[in-house]
Amino acid sequence: MAEREPEVPVIEHVYADGLYTFLRSERVQQLMADRVDLVEIKSVKSYVGQASIRGGVRRIQMSVLADLDESELAFILCHELAHHVAGVTERHSERWRQECVKLVEEAGELGLLSDTRVEQATRMVLHGAASKFRGWPEEARKRRQAREDRREAEREAAVAKGVEPGALVFFRYRDSLWRGEVIRVNQTTVSVGEIGGDRTVLRVPFARLLDVKPKSS
Repeated sequence: MAEREPEVPVIEHVYADGLYTFLRSERVQQLMADRVDLVEIKSVKSYVGQASIRGGVRRIQMSVLADLDESELAFILCHELAHHVAGVTERHSERWRQECVKLVEEAGELGLLSDTRVEQATRMVLHGAASKFRGWPEEARKRRQAREDRREAEREAAVAKGVEPGALVFFRYRDSLWRGEVIRVNQTTVSVGEIGGDRTVLRVPFARLLDVKPKSS
């Protein structure tokens, strides 16, 4: 027997096996029904999900590049569906927040979110930065700590190579090779100015430094 077509079409612009299957699943289709007309899967870095209306068609675009589990995908979907329910011009208004909470609760009733995730999602929607999903709180903490550890390691490595005020550093900026004198070593960047000057022109992340000429003793 032929596979039954979902009520909300899912259009794969790029191959996305797991995401495609998730969006076509019965519970997700039930959540989306009458709230959006189609979902597109794309390969973009600028967003995880995006709601829009074109030609009167309510759309949600999901990025295949986001490495998220199904509970995270369910929350993103609630976020974007809420834009259509509240009206896309509402952005992240109080009305949007209330509609998103209702969708989160419904996702919980459908088994797409656990009680813990419903509680976390509700807090994030009502009291967090609604414009960007940084993951569930415990995962966000891990990622934040890993990012801080990586930056500290990059700083230590740069200092060990001789990055200090007065040293010369080489780096690429706007497709050109640049060199400048270190004015200050910050937590995540090096303040660089013209050689012999004392004014910061650029702040260069440690990871972008190509070479260092230590300050003459």
